[in-house]
Amino acid sequence: MFRRIQFYPFCIFLILIIISISEQAFSQTQSSHLKQGIANLKEENYEEAVEDFKKVRELNPSSSMAAYYLGIAYKKIQDYKEAKNNLKDALSLEPRVKEAVVELADVLYQLSETEEALKELELAESQGIEETPQTTFLKGLVLLKLGRGTEAIESFKKAKSLDEKLATSADYQIAIANMQEGNLQEAREILKEIVIRDPNADIAQFANQYIEAITKRIKKERPYRWTAGIQYQHDDNVILKPSDVQASAGISGESDSTGIGTLRAEYIPKLKAPYGLKAQYSLYQNMHGRLKNYDVQSHSIAFVPNYNLKGSSISLLTSYNLTRVANIDYLKTITLSPTYTFFINKTQFATGSLKYQDKKYVKAPVNANEDREGNDTNIGISWFYLLSENKGFINARYEYNRETPKGKNWQYSGNRIGFSLIYPLTLITQHLTLNLGGEGYSQSFDNTHTTFLKKRTDTTYTFNTMLSYTIYDDIDIQLQYAYIRTDSNISVYGYNKNMVTMGVEGRF
Repeated sequence: MFRRIQFYPFCIFLILIIISISEQAFSQTQSSHLKQGIANLKEENYEEAVEDFKKVRELNPSSSMAAYYLGIAYKKIQDYKEAKNNLKDALSLEPRVKEAVVELADVLYQLSETEEALKELELAESQGIEETPQTTFLKGLVLLKLGRGTEAIESFKKAKSLDEKLATSADYQIAIANMQEGNLQEAREILKEIVIRDPNADIAQFANQYIEAITKRIKKERPYRWTAGIQYQHDDNVILKPSDVQASAGISGESDSTGIGTLRAEYIPKLKAPYGLKAQYSLYQNMHGRLKNYDVQSHSIAFVPNYNLKGSSISLLTSYNLTRVANIDYLKTITLSPTYTFFINKTQFATGSLKYQDKKYVKAPVNANEDREGNDTNIGISWFYLLSENKGFINARYEYNRETPKGKNWQYSGNRIGFSLIYPLTLITQHLTLNLGGEGYSQSFDNTHTTFLKKRTDTTYTFNTMLSYTIYDDIDIQLQYAYIRTDSNISVYGYNKNMVTMGVEGRF
């Protein structure tokens, strides 16, 4: 009996020894994997480090340190989702690993969870975690991605003040932030300094690309823009001689050569988003060799305010035009046209528009039924498909218009359908662009014509093509052909004409 009593304490003692030895062995195994994992991290054996830390987490799921190091290892192999999960564990388990806050912010930035990344960085600041140059630089990247360029610039400036080794990288990001804020001149100067520091560095190559892009953008966004052109044209039917032989009997000398001059001046001020404005003046002048009575001069003034929405915009064209024929005022028009533009996706967008135009002919006709003074209303839709990195496009459009002049012979409804193509012929040369266009326009007149005693119906077909070759920056030489044909049930209104045009256009 006494021996049995002595045996029980011995068994308990033996069990405690076994448990203690097992715990020590377990702890040593866990510690061994942890140390090996840290060593592999230092030696950049990241895949092996992941396996080591995974074993530690399997042995001890409550270890915050194992979760932290596993998150770091996953981050090194760019498995950001797993890194995020483990770094979150490192912050939720006890004892909490404070260093995981900044690492988690970096991972969230890589996953484009930018708002969450900023929250983690702000949390690190509030908890008094030491601010490092890398942390400050990361905050700048996060702010930049959120579109908060001014704040991002301050973070990048602070980062390079904390560590001058970050100066070039920080300046590069400061330039990007200035671009984002619209400070293009300042961005370009910073990028030029980066190139001067080390022209052979990789970052200098990127800087040069941005300098080129900024230079083009500055030119594109300049407030004052001028376009001027001079052309020579041969028109085989200036006077619109009827195609019908009987209707055109006795008419000759319909062809002539024409000199054409064009000028367009634009002012596009830089307004605070989402507002925009364009003011424009246009001049067109043609001068015929023989048929001076057909010389046309046109002056147009237009204002186009616009409001940009997310993925769309609204604009309102307001314009005035004066057309003179043979140096005599002929027609004055006022036009109002609201337009809604919306993007379907990255390569397609569409527009819908309304137009109201008031026409006033300076000289009243002898026959009141031929008086074309009145109003023209129009509704239209248009679709664009962008090509060749947005350097070209396909366009299809439809318009309905209703014209209600005073004279009975000119009141009609019209339907117009058209297409156009602009395509850079890069397979031949990057300087050559092809323009193609075609249009069909049907007009149904309301009333019986007072002279020809029947209702008039016209259909007009237009085709044009142009080759444009850039000879120097913004100077193009152009060769164009256009064909117009009108079929009418009243023969005097039916005609054909061909026009060949060559010229030079410059943009300044």
